[in-house]
Amino acid sequence: MPTPLGHALGGIAAGALVGRAEETSGDRSRSLRWSALFAAVGMLPDLDFLVGAHRGASHSVGAVLLITGMAVLVAPRRPRLWAAIGAAYATHVLLDWLGTDTVAPFGLMALWPFDGAFHISPVELFYPVCRQYWLVECWLSLARAVTVELAVLGPLALLGLLRAGSRRRRSSRPPTATS
Repeated sequence: MPTPLGHALGGIAAGALVGRAEETSGDRSRSLRWSALFAAVGMLPDLDFLVGAHRGASHSVGAVLLITGMAVLVAPRRPRLWAAIGAAYATHVLLDWLGTDTVAPFGLMALWPFDGAFHISPVELFYPVCRQYWLVECWLSLARAVTVELAVLGPLALLGLLRAGSRRRRSSRPPTATS
């Protein structure tokens, strides 16, 4: 399963790519706030560690719909923002599904509430996260996992941020006069 950094990059990539210029850009501090929001939403499902039920309902399509519904209530009449927040959350489910799982039950309840089974992709793109921090091997494993996440998700996050920045520049240009 990806590290928090991987989930943050996934959230930024999806949020920035799905959101439009008004949602993801503006001045630099506004862009950073939106990026931080999308990163936080991308990491949000892992709060289930606090209740000990990891990879359950919070890692599912149902949770994506719930979070998107909450965005609708918080920001009425901003459907692109709803989509951006829903996409940022959905990246967590997708990335965990593509991750290597080393703890039973393997996979995640991706289709909850429609299906309570645990699902995992046959393609393992992301390395498992080692939690035995006192071991040198663990740190080497984490370094390898972060390197893969930066290589796969970093360019997507950068693309989203650059795309939002180019939309901001286009929207701030004065209109051209037509003859």
